[in-house]
Amino acid sequence: MKKQSAMTSPSKIPLLASSDISDESEPDSEPDPDRKFNEMSKFFNEARQAKGKGKASAKKKATAEELGPSGKRYTPLEKQVLAFKKKYPGSVLMIEVGYKYRFYGDDAKVAAKELGMGCYMKGNFLLASIPIHRGNIHMKNLINLGYKVGIISQIETAALKKAGDNRNTVFERDLTSLVTATTFVDELDTSDESDEYSSPRLVCVVEQDESHIAFICVSPSDGEVIWDMFDDTHLRIELETRMAHLKPHEMLIPRKISNSSEQMLRHFIEETSSMVSRSRLEYVEDVFDYSEAFDYITQTSRQRADSGLLIAAITDLPKPVVVALACSIRHLTSFNRAAPLMEAQFFNRFTSQAKMHLAANTLSNLEIFQNETDHTVRGSLVSILDNTRTRFGKRMLKSWIGAPLVDKTALQERIDAVEEVKLGPSQLFHLRQILKTLPDLARGLCRIQYRQCTPSELVRLLQSFHKVGTAFQSVPSASQVGFKSMLLNRIIFALPPLEQPTRQLLNELDIAEARMDHKDRMWADANKFPQLEEHAMALGTVEEELKDELPRIRELLRIPGLEFTADDQYLVEVPKTHKKHVPDDWPVPTSATKKIERYHSPVVARKLIERARWRESLAIESKRAFLAFLDEVSQHYAIMRHAVQQLATVDCLSSLAQVALDGNYVKPTFLDDGDGLEIVDGRHPMIEVLRSDPFVPNSISFSSSSSKIITGPNMGGKSSSVRMIALIAIMAQIGSYCPASSVKLCMFDSVLTRMGAYDEISRGRSTFMVELTETSEILRAASPRSLVILDELGRGTSTFDGMAIADAVLEHLVTSTRCNTLFITHYPLVASNLEKKFPQRVENLHVGYCSDLRSNGKREVTFLYRLEAGIAPDSFGVECARLAGLPESILERAASQSQAMEKLVANRTRQNLAHKRLLLLKDLLADGKTRLERTTALATLKSLAL
Repeated sequence: MKKQSAMTSPSKIPLLASSDISDESEPDSEPDPDRKFNEMSKFFNEARQAKGKGKASAKKKATAEELGPSGKRYTPLEKQVLAFKKKYPGSVLMIEVGYKYRFYGDDAKVAAKELGMGCYMKGNFLLASIPIHRGNIHMKNLINLGYKVGIISQIETAALKKAGDNRNTVFERDLTSLVTATTFVDELDTSDESDEYSSPRLVCVVEQDESHIAFICVSPSDGEVIWDMFDDTHLRIELETRMAHLKPHEMLIPRKISNSSEQMLRHFIEETSSMVSRSRLEYVEDVFDYSEAFDYITQTSRQRADSGLLIAAITDLPKPVVVALACSIRHLTSFNRAAPLMEAQFFNRFTSQAKMHLAANTLSNLEIFQNETDHTVRGSLVSILDNTRTRFGKRMLKSWIGAPLVDKTALQERIDAVEEVKLGPSQLFHLRQILKTLPDLARGLCRIQYRQCTPSELVRLLQSFHKVGTAFQSVPSASQVGFKSMLLNRIIFALPPLEQPTRQLLNELDIAEARMDHKDRMWADANKFPQLEEHAMALGTVEEELKDELPRIRELLRIPGLEFTADDQYLVEVPKTHKKHVPDDWPVPTSATKKIERYHSPVVARKLIERARWRESLAIESKRAFLAFLDEVSQHYAIMRHAVQQLATVDCLSSLAQVALDGNYVKPTFLDDGDGLEIVDGRHPMIEVLRSDPFVPNSISFSSSSSKIITGPNMGGKSSSVRMIALIAIMAQIGSYCPASSVKLCMFDSVLTRMGAYDEISRGRSTFMVELTETSEILRAASPRSLVILDELGRGTSTFDGMAIADAVLEHLVTSTRCNTLFITHYPLVASNLEKKFPQRVENLHVGYCSDLRSNGKREVTFLYRLEAGIAPDSFGVECARLAGLPESILERAASQSQAMEKLVANRTRQNLAHKRLLLLKDLLADGKTRLERTTALATLKSLAL
């Protein structure tokens, strides 16, 4: 037996001679009909060689390297496993062995822990296994939990192995797929997506220094690429905001990144992880400098026809962004997922002067993307506004909601387009009907680029693009399309150019065969791939020769009516009464019953092996031809990707128009100057939909003052009211109609919120520290064009410290920032003092209620949920506790204590006031005072008397 040579190529693991194939001789391993015969032959050959040699024939003692943990020699399969583990460290390997995928060693522990399966020692490895047909399901579970998974497949068939010279060696295996949650691109119509509003994203973060941060974010599933360069503080608020918007499944960071950034990213992973999903953090050991990054990108893109566009684009990017781009390309190249990073014309910057990006705590407090109860999309703003028909439309809608417009021209253009769609032109109705039938075109384009697309998927994609391209007549310019909205005109103008290339590509296919995924028969012109035709003809010749063998077999066996059985296996059934006519050179029967035996004639046996080899080579040539055609389709990527963006835009516009119709929303009016916001009979968009009882509308106007202090009873609706105001402002600035009778507003450049109470133990922050940190960031970021919401600031510390902080923060917003502020508090003294101090800029409001005293002495509170002028005298905490179900004895004690404390505070206040008056009077009557000092003291004394 020939010994196999060492590694012949970088991609192949060395295959060792099969001196012990016990691991592949189990029921679940690959079947070989001649295996037993080969083993017996080998046994007798070894016995003959050893005969008469005595002790000299004994096996050589195994070396330490050949022995495994069990004390036994490594089998050839185990040696193959060791080689794979050495070559692909850090990956969970699923190794195909027969009809199962096996996990070995530490990978078996991972499978047992994460997939809930058993594992056991077998030979030198801990082992777990799953059926082949369940492999894709378990692979998805592992990558969603943050693992990198490698699929090791058998790359030779039993037929080719049997016909080859290596029939007694281990099956050849090689890595056929290496995936993470980000790099796995599922089938076109998959329903397994954990988040239908975004595709899995990879973010590569690099730092220029402690305060300058850059990143590249790429979604290999839909081709989206986002970059940014920004300054940040040690708290990493800006970085956290970007992570909250992008929600990456995988992060790529330098090993020497700052502690502030690493701590924040790890906190983000902890906060967003669940039992079934976990983000992956991977370190880059070797980070490029700028010149190395530029050279690497240049060399990588050299073979592309449009490499000049990429090079021109990256010269305009900040240097740290280019470094992040190069690191991302290098990382994704190992997964064959770097193609989107080469399409520079589709790069988008996260920050833009035309958009505001809502901070991470604003997204959470206002439930923009997920609710605060179970952290699902149900009940969020994005779910309320979503009436999209396509998956790429859903993703764009989410990006719109997270980045409201601050450019009035762009905003007016968008909302005018929504208005025109709402009126329902017939042309747009036809396009919306088409949208319902479209697959995920963005994902499909990426599958084409990665050469993963199947023929049936390709046909569906090309036909979808062709349908879109023929929906409208081509016109010379966008202005001639015919809509009032120029945005709609530009969208429709971009669609007809799809018609010609998609028609030409479809004409090259046999649609029926392609839909059946027949790669060898899917071409309309057989001469397009002549080698494919040659292989098909050779296979056909072998098939004819097999059929021609039947007359000779009939004559030989003297059975005139004999026919081949078992489909295409060309078996003949010979009655045992005719067994004497079977030639001696025929092989043993393949199977038998009491009455018949089934045979392959020697010629048929040889031809079946030849046929198997031609089938294998035809499949290889068919795959090569199909991949070449996918490359042809990829040449039209730019025009198709642009069309997908336009279709997503019209899908979002249609969604907003449908929401406006269904919810009886009003079109907002945008003001050029003046105060920020005026809402008449506004309604909370989410509560209105989720609750069966009607939402009590509220009105507010910032025309008379820039800050509103809101007091009122607990459970009275203060937080819901201010959330409603902020949500209506955001809806207006994404181009949506609003749930109100009237909405007028100037353009806000940010919406900043500080609501709720929670700690961040993993980052060493108490509840009060989180509250102050977020307030500090709001004070830093707020501008005169901001809408600021502060809910019960100062409640996490002592009463007097809390009141002092609340008073100082609000005074700063009123006097220095001068922005529109909604300030909820249970400190009536703060509210009254600030309104007296700034009567033109501060107004006190409270949520209405009715309070009645029962005959048993208990108060009953009815909430009216209306914003009314003035300060609420009481928070009705005891009454709220009664609604929560606290025992009556505790409530009675609490009410008694509350009254006693109120009297105590009132008495102390009177005593302090009297003491202050006495001191001022003494100061007024003291000798040596100037006239001005006496006048000032007298005025102060009068104010204390009021």
